[in-house]
Amino acid sequence: MNRKKGLIKRLLVSSVALSLALGLSGCGNANKSNGTIAVICQAQGVQFWDQVQVGALEAGDELDYEIQYSAAEKASDIEGQRALIQRAINNKVDGIVVAPNSPSELNDVLQAADTAGIPVITISTTASYSGTKSYIGSSNSEAGAIAARQALTELGATGKIGIVGHSETANNSKDRISGFTTLVNSRNQPTTGMDESGNVVYQSKYEVVETKYSENGTRDDCKKVALELIAAHPELDLIYATNENSTLGVCDAVDESGNTGKIKVIGFNSNDAEITYLNTGTLTGTMVQSPYNMGYLGVRYIDALRNGEVIRKKYDTGAMYVNRQNLGSEQIQLWLDPSRSE
Repeated sequence: MNRKKGLIKRLLVSSVALSLALGLSGCGNANKSNGTIAVICQAQGVQFWDQVQVGALEAGDELDYEIQYSAAEKASDIEGQRALIQRAINNKVDGIVVAPNSPSELNDVLQAADTAGIPVITISTTASYSGTKSYIGSSNSEAGAIAARQALTELGATGKIGIVGHSETANNSKDRISGFTTLVNSRNQPTTGMDESGNVVYQSKYEVVETKYSENGTRDDCKKVALELIAAHPELDLIYATNENSTLGVCDAVDESGNTGKIKVIGFNSNDAEITYLNTGTLTGTMVQSPYNMGYLGVRYIDALRNGEVIRKKYDTGAMYVNRQNLGSEQIQLWLDPSRSE
């Protein structure tokens, strides 16, 4: 494939279809002459990271790199991810592309890679270590703000909101929640009313009643957290979820608790199960990112660094809100599946 083929396409659209991901096996594309790049993601069994892998492997094929792909067991698995980064250092790879499971707890091993002369690029979520060469991914706080604007539009005049975060440590989870709550608070002009005694009381127009975090980021655990949230706050009008597993877990909980149509759900990412929930109406809308681009550009940026080129310190791959109304549009379909533009 031509080194430039489809690059503009990838900058305009988000991800490849899951069928492409399932057509690939093994941890990488071996026996490449330019070197080896390790791509290390947050969790196994998540379609978002499968699409990152597809993008990285295609860039590896174009640029003649072996891609060693791996992922921690789950988003809370910091030590497992540390071991994967250390293994990449020990293997003397030529670059590391990583989605950190903690903003700071991996800084020592990221510094070890830097000291060994191995460039590190973060994708999807950031690390506080200053030696990383670039961040490629959505602006998570801005995407959270977009999700909040859509949530308030769905709620109308007033509403009670709950939040289920997929991780209490990863920056992408924290920033998506921060962006969401900051926007809600900025729109939250209080209203006045009367209590039973005739006293004037001030009430929030919109209220985030509770934010809960999954312990391990799995779909089942996010479902458990969402069921607890619903039981504790039967007045909930909307739940906001911060990634693929939390979105699916929340949708599972809303259906199981008999709240489909009563509690709206705003989520993140766009795997097949989420699209199904979107079509059935359990999922009101979801923030779609560009996982394919994160993997693809991560590898290209490592190659550029090795060739002495100057790269951006930050590359925003964008995010788009998708609901049942715009799901069928050509723009959204291209965003979801760039293979349609061939």
